[in-house]
Amino acid sequence: MNLYWNINRSSVIMPKLPTYVLGAIGEHQTLSRLLLLGYSAAITNFSVENTENTDILCRDGKGRFCAIQVKTTSEDNWKTGISHKEFYNDNGQIDLTKGRKFLENKVLGPWVFVQIGGTSIAPTFTFFILSRSEVIDMIYSNEEWYLTGFNRKKPLKGSGPICLYAPWLNGNGIPANSNHIEWVNPFSSPSYKFEDAWHNLWID
Repeated sequence: MNLYWNINRSSVIMPKLPTYVLGAIGEHQTLSRLLLLGYSAAITNFSVENTENTDILCRDGKGRFCAIQVKTTSEDNWKTGISHKEFYNDNGQIDLTKGRKFLENKVLGPWVFVQIGGTSIAPTFTFFILSRSEVIDMIYSNEEWYLTGFNRKKPLKGSGPICLYAPWLNGNGIPANSNHIEWVNPFSSPSYKFEDAWHNLWID
């Protein structure tokens, strides 16, 4: 008797995994998908120190290269590795120009957002692929709204991580309420579809 198949898969809960384990799973799943798509690809984080802002190097059949950053979550949001403080100047004032420049220097290529679901025995993987310019525009647009679109009684401190949420990658915005104005997703048009949009690797 095969004990594996006697396990009720729906009853096996996905454990809460350390960040570095989630990252490794996301990178390897992305690598596998790239290879299945016919690309040549390799994970770059096998050295003593991780490569900065790049997790996978990929080449297509036309000889084009791209440096991919992979973000992985088992929840509904991804930490970008960027802090709100990057949008503040040395005087503690909001500086959107500084923040935009920081993004343009940090984001080197396309990002792949991996969302893990299912169970530990039967996991599921959803991939959202944004080009370099789409990553920059998404983070900048939402951060501009977050910093300037709220009715705050106290000034916002420039600390804490910037996150992106799964509904945003599906084109959803955030409606206005008594606390803030509406955030209009710059990629709300039906023409934008990030899930399994592997062609976005080669846009810019």
